[in-house]
Amino acid sequence: MTADKIYVDASRPSTLRHAGGSVECPTLHEAVIAWRALPEKDRHQATIQVLGGPLYTADEIDRLYHEPKPE
Repeated sequence: MTADKIYVDASRPSTLRHAGGSVECPTLHEAVIAWRALPEKDRHQATIQVLGGPLYTADEIDRLYHEPKPE
């Protein structure tokens, strides 16, 4: 199951974007928490943009993992 995980630096500033607007979050971890709090219908089309980094889709957000990647 390790292959399904997306290892990230959860301390990076991020923006959650969803149907109701966008939320600036001081960390990716907080953006994921805010994403999980969205109604299910909004989560499916939401994204998280890491400042200066990747854009994660709803399918990817659920697989984000913020622990060191195993060797």
